Amino acid sequence: MANKYIDTSILDKAIHFAIDAHANTERRGKGFPYSVHLMEAVEIAATITSDQEILAAAALHDTVEDTDVTVEQLRKEFGDRIAELVESESDKFANGFSEQDSWIDRKKAALVRLANAPYDAKIVAMGDKLSNMRAIARDYERIGDELWKIFHSPNGKPDHDWRYRELAVALFDLAGTPTYREFVTLLEKTFGQKDFGEPVKIDLADYERSGEGFNAESYNHKGGHTMIKLYAESVSPELPLRELRTAMNVFRMGLLTPMPGRFVTDGKRFGCEFSRVVDKKSFARAISENPDSMKRYAAEFSRMCKQLHSTVCNPAVFPSAVDMSCKAVENAEIFNDDEKKKVLDFVKSVPSATTCLHGDLHIGNILSSSLGNMWIDLGDFCYGNPLFDLGMTYWVCKCNMEETTMRLFHIDNEKMQEVWKIFVCEYFGADTPEKFAEIENRIRPFAALKMLYFGIVDSHKDFIRESLLKDRV
Repeated sequence: MANKYIDTSILDKAIHFAIDAHANTERRGKGFPYSVHLMEAVEIAATITSDQEILAAAALHDTVEDTDVTVEQLRKEFGDRIAELVESESDKFANGFSEQDSWIDRKKAALVRLANAPYDAKIVAMGDKLSNMRAIARDYERIGDELWKIFHSPNGKPDHDWRYRELAVALFDLAGTPTYREFVTLLEKTFGQKDFGEPVKIDLADYERSGEGFNAESYNHKGGHTMIKLYAESVSPELPLRELRTAMNVFRMGLLTPMPGRFVTDGKRFGCEFSRVVDKKSFARAISENPDSMKRYAAEFSRMCKQLHSTVCNPAVFPSAVDMSCKAVENAEIFNDDEKKKVLDFVKSVPSATTCLHGDLHIGNILSSSLGNMWIDLGDFCYGNPLFDLGMTYWVCKCNMEETTMRLFHIDNEKMQEVWKIFVCEYFGADTPEKFAEIENRIRPFAALKMLYFGIVDSHKDFIRESLLKDRV
């Protein structure tokens, strides 16, 4: 079968123009023609968009910076849009700076320019920067610190460490793409893992409120590709910082989750920035909007949980569910010392495992999107026996007041309990009422442990005591 026809005339013209402009030029220190880098930049951009003008700009991105070609020539040959995309991506046009200024000052100005550039210009930039990052990662693995001698930066590796981390911030609008994920993976491979530092002040006027959870609200950036999750004022900044670090570690494992960005504050509250999944919908929201889809989403939720619970976790990176539960029991005021000892003995008797646990496992914390199903709210990600995770699912499906269920999951308790029934049947293969009841009895104490961990005691005090102390006193 013949390939489908598409009009590539503008891209073809740009490729020929760029190859001519860079003719007889070596890619610095590589021994091959510069045009190889240009074609790689086009290929990378093409994984994000099929827009021929953006791809043409990717082919032309270095013509103004590294050859005698001017923006005016590009405008005459290719039109305003392509010329402006190339200009936006080029370090040469950082306002107020020239080749006579220091490398650091020029790069700082270029980073500000790129951060404020349109989304399409960032796609062009990603083609260039990921191609560069691939080359740096390959060469660093091959020759180590000798690599930095071929660049013009005054301080070698530290300068490039700073620059590429700042590029990751400037290009964060692309964080939902595989190219951005590759960029960050190679960056960390070369320069080490990211830390989040001091919180960045954001202006809430730039955001629109999009939802709420138990102790946080979410906001989407207006017209952008990012979102933030701001915790209540009473929540310590350590909680969102932990969530960012944990989400980054989950990302490094290869599990699909929105890309974590900056540690942020609005001046009163602290929170996390993530890439915005524009076409996303939580399983809870999807069920609320189409009740007939309940069985499909509950079954898919079960499948995703089984997949997560078959993934081995690194105990050196993530906390233990046993340790987290023991700490919650030790801090619980509803038990006397003798009761605490009995509950702690129960927790420590749970068969050990190093499987991945979400930590806050329910249908509101998994998203359906065109990129695939994504886990969110990963601040309590840990390892251990899956029963610790399933206790959370039991709690939200079986134990909340109607108002809480409606506010957090947009469906009533009756529907949520139907979700639980489908989930248990799918996850465990529970095919009789007796088996279903036995499974619920096994999970109930772990729901009580979750209530202690999240500090939800008063409204569930009787449930917690009965579930954790029955047959243990």
